[in-house]
Amino acid sequence: MIFYFSGTGNSKWVAERLAARTGDQASSIANLMRDGPTAVAISSGSTVGVVFPVYAWGAPKIVERFCKSIGVGEGAYAYAVCTCGDEAGNAMKRLKKIFPWQSAFSIAMPNNYIPMYDVDSEYLARSKAQKAEQQIEMISASVLNKERIYSVHAGSMAGLKTSVISPLFNACARSTKPFAAGDDCISCNLCQNICPISAISMQNGKPVWIRKHCTQCMACINRCPQRCIQYGGGTKDRGRYVFSEKLLKID
Repeated sequence: MIFYFSGTGNSKWVAERLAARTGDQASSIANLMRDGPTAVAISSGSTVGVVFPVYAWGAPKIVERFCKSIGVGEGAYAYAVCTCGDEAGNAMKRLKKIFPWQSAFSIAMPNNYIPMYDVDSEYLARSKAQKAEQQIEMISASVLNKERIYSVHAGSMAGLKTSVISPLFNACARSTKPFAAGDDCISCNLCQNICPISAISMQNGKPVWIRKHCTQCMACINRCPQRCIQYGGGTKDRGRYVFSEKLLKID
């Protein structure tokens, strides 16, 4: 089984591609945890993978909570794949403390964290997606052979970023207070339906963020069909990103 967490589709696509190439199944962590904690037992001889995006050089809190519920039996093969804009820091090494993987990989995918950066250019997004497709082929072969590989682009000052900046991000940068929907909201309820932790409630036809903190998956702001959701004042003029198979087409 391959368990994945995804806000704007990068990790979902990677997980589904891996599943198709390895004869496995991909299952959403958010869906599994929507009704509460879930215990997963992986028996000896089985294979289990976890695919997730890196947020501030660490795994999302929802992923860490889920991984704590996975019991990997002796003789099972476990691996992890993270998607990131560029660098993963020591996210994988920290994850190994709760999810004992034998192999770990990172894949650069188009950027979607628009509270801080604009989205990648179409050229760069295409380049990343097409290179990722090649990486998935190699990762799939490694998984089928149950190889032990560490192929993660940690980047510079990885230890500092994961041990210092990542905890600060989780403590201070996951506030839902900056989220707001404009008057052009059409009350489609999409943001409420896709929020992985049910942090959004529709009130008087507009979304209201009812939790103080969220996963920062950016699904609501990036997937809004009206582009009416903003995160503070910096996102209005920035693009929106959702993974599309069109990125894989070679012109």
